[in-house]
Amino acid sequence: MSGDSSPYGPRPTDGQSGAAGYGPPGDYSAQSASAAGPGTGGQPAYGAPSTGGYAQSGYGAPQQGYGAPAPGQGAPGAGYGQPGYTQPPGYGQAAYGQTAYGQTAYGQNGYAQPGYGQAGYGAPAPGAPGSVEVVGLRVGQYLLDAVCLVVPLILVGVVGGFLGAMVDGGVGFLSLLVNLVVWVIAVGGSFGIYAWWPSTHGGQTPAMGWLGLKIVREADGGVPTLGECALRWVLLIVDGAFAGIVGLIIMSTSQRKQRLGDMAAHTLVVKA
Repeated sequence: MSGDSSPYGPRPTDGQSGAAGYGPPGDYSAQSASAAGPGTGGQPAYGAPSTGGYAQSGYGAPQQGYGAPAPGQGAPGAGYGQPGYTQPPGYGQAAYGQTAYGQTAYGQNGYAQPGYGQAGYGAPAPGAPGSVEVVGLRVGQYLLDAVCLVVPLILVGVVGGFLGAMVDGGVGFLSLLVNLVVWVIAVGGSFGIYAWWPSTHGGQTPAMGWLGLKIVREADGGVPTLGECALRWVLLIVDGAFAGIVGLIIMSTSQRKQRLGDMAAHTLVVKA
């Protein structure tokens, strides 16, 4: 065998064509720059686009985030973990700290809130100040106020009748005068007790002050005026019929325990 022969066959010289024999690998630096591209050792730089095949984004390149819309479907979405488009609350859904449509804010009154003394949420319990559940006390109040009126009338009638009988036998001028005085006291005293007195004494008749009751305006709970009290007094003609039975029935069956005079004057009788 010759000296340049090898067991694997002849190795081609540099620049010669032909099938290469099995031998040691060539120098990697011999690869062309067009095939290897820029980079150290002829390899493509990390993150640089390859010449073919699947183009993978390099490190640090922007990527489409999780849940982002596809290209052409609106504004670009945010990447995973990055702040994206904040969707506004849906219809009827309240945002944090805001009041939903149709709901009442905290501490505000809702629509159709019960008026003063009206039964409902927050209404005073029976027997508590402001409660209209005082029908029994009102019966006692009317009796006591009636006593305050009747006692003076009885005294005037007895004394006047005695004097009239002594002077003119009970059929003369003195007897007529006594009867007139009795009627004036009855009408004037009734007006004073049931109309004038409550309008000037915080909505209370004398008996109401003793029993802890008062008359208030239905709208705002204020003290009723003399006109409103006078209207209540006039309608005592109806409420007092049949010894007050008519008024008692109306009070017991009405929603806010009002007699006819209270309904006309827009007043209530409540616990003071």
